[in-house]
Amino acid sequence: MTLKQGAKSELTFVGSLFVLGLIVFWDTWRTELPEINLTISPTLFPYIVSILLMVLSTILFIQVLRGDSALPEGLEPGAKIEKSDLRTFCTVLASLFAYLLLIERAGFVIANTVTFIGISYSFGNKKMLKAAGIAVLLSTIVYFSFTKFLKVALPSGIFKGLM
Repeated sequence: MTLKQGAKSELTFVGSLFVLGLIVFWDTWRTELPEINLTISPTLFPYIVSILLMVLSTILFIQVLRGDSALPEGLEPGAKIEKSDLRTFCTVLASLFAYLLLIERAGFVIANTVTFIGISYSFGNKKMLKAAGIAVLLSTIVYFSFTKFLKVALPSGIFKGLM
């Protein structure tokens, strides 16, 4: 069976959506319910979302195997699909992974700054000093807006006691 151009990437995406639905279903199944008697269980919405996600991804999987594939925006039918820019994708992915690693250890401001700089670099920003300044300013404003005005605790990390 030969697949159309771009079908492998679509099957990968649809498969990851199905796996995400399975993970949500499994995690909801493991959830311990509160002792109080509720009319609607807190697991109802996650179950609905996970089942719909799995059903829709199965339908998309079948459609891709039958030859129906999406057309990237801006292309005419039959036009050649260019390869993905893996360098940009990996830089964005590394920036998001850095956020996950830094948020608890270094704090919200540093994690956001590093992520902002990494993503702006991956999209072609050449003025890194300006990007760093904007990132620090925006991250600090968001941090103080949430912690002081909204009373939502965000990790302060290495600035504990200073902020």
